[in-house]
Amino acid sequence: MQVFDWTNKINKNELKEVINALNNDKLIVFPTETVYGIGGNALKLDVVDKIYQAKNRDYSKPFTLMVNNISKIKDIAYVSVYEEKIINNFMPGPITLILKKKDCISNLVTSGKDTVGIRIPNHDVSLSILNSINYPLATSSANISGRVNNSNIDDIINDLKDYVAIFIKGNISNNLLASTVVEIKTNKVNILREGIISKENIERIL
Repeated sequence: MQVFDWTNKINKNELKEVINALNNDKLIVFPTETVYGIGGNALKLDVVDKIYQAKNRDYSKPFTLMVNNISKIKDIAYVSVYEEKIINNFMPGPITLILKKKDCISNLVTSGKDTVGIRIPNHDVSLSILNSINYPLATSSANISGRVNNSNIDDIINDLKDYVAIFIKGNISNNLLASTVVEIKTNKVNILREGIISKENIERIL
């Protein structure tokens, strides 16, 4: 287990170690603009399973995927005109969009659903990692399921040290609000989880 402090600057040599860990099916904890996240290669079933185990998470609860651009979103999910407007207006940012998944995404990631939550984080650390890999990250908040989100990296390390290869300390929001989760159904905005971006904000651009 390693701990890197990127609060003031991303260390390029340490970034290589992070990417190497991910490429070798390891888990990392990293900061986003909302909360600390735990993540690993979404295309590897054993990696996804390891995130479930680390969080003691029920298999009926799916994970969110993180990528770094709309092209990669379209590689793993189907995107309508309305959904593309949301992506173009609010991503990168604290919003997760529920989309119909493509077959490359396992049912283990989505808990058997044919949809998947996808987001592009607006955080330099998250994006530096996503820009360096060619697969989506399966992610969730870095906490044991059922506990509140934690901004204290030492507590997170204590909880997840047996499963995570690298912990990255960085700046996160003080309000600990998770991303807004939104789904477009019959051309209407359906908010599945309240977050920083409101329903009114989304409806305005549609």
